[in-house]
This record gives sequence, C-alpha cells and structure tokens, in this order.
Amino acid sequence: MDEALSDSMPGSGTKQRCRALRRHGYSIGQIAQRLSLSESTVHWHVRDIRLTAAQQARIRARWCQLMAKVNARRRGKPLKSVHFCKPRWSRELVHLIAHLSFDGRIDRYGCSYYNRAYTQATHVRRLLQRLLRVTPRMKHRENGVWVVSYYNVAVADWLGRRERELLPVVTGRVAWERRWLQALFDDEGHIHVADGIRRIRASQKELGVLRRAKRFLHELGIKSRIDLGARAVEITGRDNLVLFRKRINFSPGIWINHHRKNGLWSQPLEKRQLLVLALQSYRN
Repeated sequence: MDEALSDSMPGSGTKQRCRALRRHGYSIGQIAQRLSLSESTVHWHVRDIRLTAAQQARIRARWCQLMAKVNARRRGKPLKSVHFCKPRWSRELVHLIAHLSFDGRIDRYGCSYYNRAYTQATHVRRLLQRLLRVTPRMKHRENGVWVVSYYNVAVADWLGRRERELLPVVTGRVAWERRWLQALFDDEGHIHVADGIRRIRASQKELGVLRRAKRFLHELGIKSRIDLGARAVEITGRDNLVLFRKRINFSPGIWINHHRKNGLWSQPLEKRQLLVLALQSYRN
C-alpha cells in the first residue's frame, strides 16, 4: 500500500486513519508502526472492524515470512556467545558421542544424558568438561535418574555433526569400536543369570545399530546374534562371555535397578558382578 493512502483518507483524525488502514487489511501492529501509536490505542479504535478471510490470510502470510527471515538470520547462532573446544576424534570423544547417542539426545538446542548410575552420569559430565571445556548441569530426578545437560546451539550443532560422523569414523579402528561397544552395553545392556540362562543383551530400536554391533563383536572374536523380537544383540556361551569381559566389559559403577517389580535381584549388584556370577556358574 502506497504512502499516499493515509493522505487521501477522509478526515484527518487518528481514529479515522486507523479505521481506514484496518479496512484495507492492515494488522494492528502494522497500523501502530505506521502511525507511531501503541497497539492498545489502535485496537481501541478498530476493535469493531472484522477482517475478511482473505485479509486475515494475508496478515498470517506476512507474519510467517517475517518469522522465517528472523529464524534464518539466527539459525545456528546462540543468544549468548560461548567459546568451546572442538577436539579431534579420539577414544574419549567416541565414548562421549556414543553415550549421548544411546542414553541421551543431541538436538538443535543442546545435549542431555540420562542414567541411574551416578558414576556414569559423572563420567559423561567430565567428558564434556574436559573435551569441550564447557560446564554442563547435573541434577537428580525424583525417579532416581541423573540428568546431565548443556544447552547452546553452537555446541549442539557441533555435537550433531560429530554424531552423524560417529559410525563411519569408528569402523575399522578396533580400539574405537571397543569404546563404542562399551558405551552401547553400559547404556542399553543388561545381563541375565537365572534358570540356566546366561546371556548379555543390548537393546536398540535401530536395526542398523544392532547390525553394526554384531559386526564389531565379530571383529573382536565374540559371536552374537540379533533377536529381532527383542530388538537386541545377544551374546551367549561361556567362551563369548569370557571374551566380552576381557575385551569390552561393563564400566565400573553401573548397577542394576533392583527396585523393578519384574527384577530377579532384590539387592543392588554391579553389572560387572553379575557377569562374574554368570561365569562362575559354569563351573558349578
């Protein structure tokens, strides 16, 4: 709408100018900006004028275009600038990104990690501190879960790119594959020792992750299978359990949740302890 519109309006009063602009399909915000008025004043003058469906649609379209431009300018930029390290790939970085991928999440705003084991949550927090030189938060929820989190869009963008690179980077590097596997079994793994059954499982919804885990285990000499029903990679047999303990094992301080109603154990036990019990049971 051209500048001559307001000059050609009937009457020179503020109210008449507001109402004329409103009838031409201007939003309250546009009128307020054009006439240097507050939006509350404009609303009072035009509150009884109903816009047509077409006029309302044009206002919504203009608003969406404006927000798209604002978001495009801001995308990937934090409101508060933060300096952080961007380390090269290493076994520690593999462990960190794997943990955030398995028992946490990386989105456009930041990262979070969830675990009932205090030592494991502390481990992830220390990795973030040491590798990226940031200060993540850590809190304990009422349900017993520890949460480690750090929110910054620049850090989140960098972590997201590392997460997408993770599997191609670790493949073929045995030491890194072992760190990836340990993170998987620490976060998603459990061990069953009862009724003559001894097995280790790691659950994952993504079939591609299970296939990669089976491949990495095979490269370490550990036979496994994928249980499609349970959506898990499974290790059984004494020799395979021995190799798992020797070449991967669970990290120290990871305890089973003995409060589960369907749990087999009424006392807290480390997953490492259960693995030892499983191996000892073969000799009895």
